[in-house]
Amino acid sequence: MLLTKQDIKNIIPYDDPFLWVDEVEKIEGDEIIAYKHTSQDDSYFKGHFIDMPIMPGVLVVEGLAQAGTILLRKKMGQGHERKHLLAYDVKSAFFYKPIWPGDKIKYKVELLGFYANKIANFKAEAIVGDEKKCEARFVVAIVDKDEFKQEKINKTQGNVLANQEVNQRAVQEVQQEASIIKQETTTGTDRVIEPIKEIIATEYVKQTSMPPLRVGNKYARVSIIQGGMAVRVSLHNLAGNVAKCGGVGIIAVSGMSDPEEVKSEIRKAREIAGPEGVIGINIMGVIGHFVELVDAAMEEKIDLIIQGAGFRNDIFEIGKQYNVPIFSIASSVKVALKAEQMGATAVVIEGSDAGGHLGFRKGHEFRKTVDIVKDVVKEIKIPVIAAGGVYDSIDIAEMLRAGAKGVQMATRFVATQECDVDEKFKKAYVNAGKDDVVIITSPVGLPGRAIKTPFVEKILNHTAPKPDPLKCKGCIGPVCDKSYCILEALENARKGDLENGLVFAGSNVWRINKIATVEEIMKELENETNKILAL
Repeated sequence: MLLTKQDIKNIIPYDDPFLWVDEVEKIEGDEIIAYKHTSQDDSYFKGHFIDMPIMPGVLVVEGLAQAGTILLRKKMGQGHERKHLLAYDVKSAFFYKPIWPGDKIKYKVELLGFYANKIANFKAEAIVGDEKKCEARFVVAIVDKDEFKQEKINKTQGNVLANQEVNQRAVQEVQQEASIIKQETTTGTDRVIEPIKEIIATEYVKQTSMPPLRVGNKYARVSIIQGGMAVRVSLHNLAGNVAKCGGVGIIAVSGMSDPEEVKSEIRKAREIAGPEGVIGINIMGVIGHFVELVDAAMEEKIDLIIQGAGFRNDIFEIGKQYNVPIFSIASSVKVALKAEQMGATAVVIEGSDAGGHLGFRKGHEFRKTVDIVKDVVKEIKIPVIAAGGVYDSIDIAEMLRAGAKGVQMATRFVATQECDVDEKFKKAYVNAGKDDVVIITSPVGLPGRAIKTPFVEKILNHTAPKPDPLKCKGCIGPVCDKSYCILEALENARKGDLENGLVFAGSNVWRINKIATVEEIMKELENETNKILAL
């Protein structure tokens, strides 16, 4: 045991009956393991669900928050006692199973980020035995005790000054420290406000709002790229509506063979997005008809191309020829550096929580997106976009503060009314549980993340049917190991045939519980991210 109950009382300003941490087992890095021992005789069991006593969920979250503040005070070190730590925002709390009288609760809490000594983000789990009972994300604000006390005195005396609450002062301090500033320049009679692009990347870059994302000669108002999803999952309707809402809409062209289909999808997307909307395509480097499809997109004046699954020198030459930015997908510093050297405008850093093909070949360590981003921004000068496991506003804020200029999100946009797939495909996302998400091996030699279907079970058991040689289109060229036809499996899924289909999805797909609209998701992400960044 690292800390006894008395030790804990000396660290955080709580005592019985409101102290919800009995002991701390260990504190390592940004993680704490602590415990709460419940008893059959605890009073809160007697008044909560009288006919079936269980632990109130709010008390579980309180225990997690207290464990988090112990961790944070330890990291703050000397002088922490002069601060109040207020858990003021619970972003999410999922309760999987009840906690019963007599259970010993294990709190596992991780500090995700500590910004400007004012705001801390946490994720936490409550575990009994081997079972996870609760998972939560919350935010803690750090305020000065003397200021807090003076504010109370001012209120008591009726001398409260407008807009001078403690939290607002904290917000102003963080805003003053913001790394993104604006520079006013004058050109003739036109006054132009341009974001300063050069930012010195520290472990966390302080932001006060979501920055716009520059794509060639355009700016996306919201720095969210909707990830390209093949085969034919993200087409004109989804991409057009994301762009209409201020993001970057991406049409996935991998799996197409007709250049006219590419042109048609781009035209339809632009009709929805309007003249200011930013539309791009995503294409795998290994597919057949690569040059023809890219040329078709260029002829339709596409705004950007995102390219992964292998580097191709020709894409950078074509990009220069048409003056179209090329964003390269990378999963390591090494690949990001190569992309910059070859002429990429930006890199999309894709971590291990992404859906679909993952850039971690056999023998390579799976790494979280934020960890790779922190490493990459120190080594390259071109913009970094964070992708893989980005689900909500907390994730977006974390990536921006780690140095990313924007994020790419795919999984969230599948469960929308505008997504271009069959309703059964969308329902697979809504109905997926955490244990339904698995890693498979793709015929292209990369791992991939997918939702369990009967066909996926066959892949896992190595009983998936081999491609018919007479029907094989050579869609991914010589890299295909012919273990099964991935094009056919993806096409089956998007048409609703899940029995014979492959449904790619990100690791957070299990968190989706409804089909929303693109507008609802974009508004939620933009508004909630700005609230977090303003703190």
